[in-house]
Amino acid sequence: MPFLVAIGNLPDESMSKISKVLSTNWGGSLLKISSKQSPNETISLLPSQGGLVQIDGDLAMMHPSGGTWLEALGAWKIPVILIVLSNPSGEVPGIAASYVALCKQLSVPLIGIVQIGEPWKAAERKLDGLPWCGCIPLDLLTNNSESSSIHKLENLVRRLKLQFKYI
Repeated sequence: MPFLVAIGNLPDESMSKISKVLSTNWGGSLLKISSKQSPNETISLLPSQGGLVQIDGDLAMMHPSGGTWLEALGAWKIPVILIVLSNPSGEVPGIAASYVALCKQLSVPLIGIVQIGEPWKAAERKLDGLPWCGCIPLDLLTNNSESSSIHKLENLVRRLKLQFKYI
């Protein structure tokens, strides 16, 4: 079950909505856990069924039981999808690149990064060399989503699933 990992300044309420939207289109269940839980103990108890896992908190922070959640995800070879909120201009905070580097260093299987909010600047995303999978328009987090936004979400989930097959 891939983990959905919020990075940067993404409010918990928004992450919950994003996880629900992605899970509905991904298929399977959505399991929510907290980074306050013991990483290795929690991972050992995860169901093996399909779906997604939303984890709240900073996964790079040292856990009282020793190590970080990211280290545990790398050791258990659990794939992650990074979720990052863009600025209103469509710029992406540098923490996205930092988390990608940390995932590589810790051997965390990275499916890719999803940008929350538009505009989606595809040319700039290609230039930064990060594994971008697409964008979720903010209107999908409300009940006022347009059909073009739903189409973008469906394409994003297809791409995530394809990347998931190859990691």
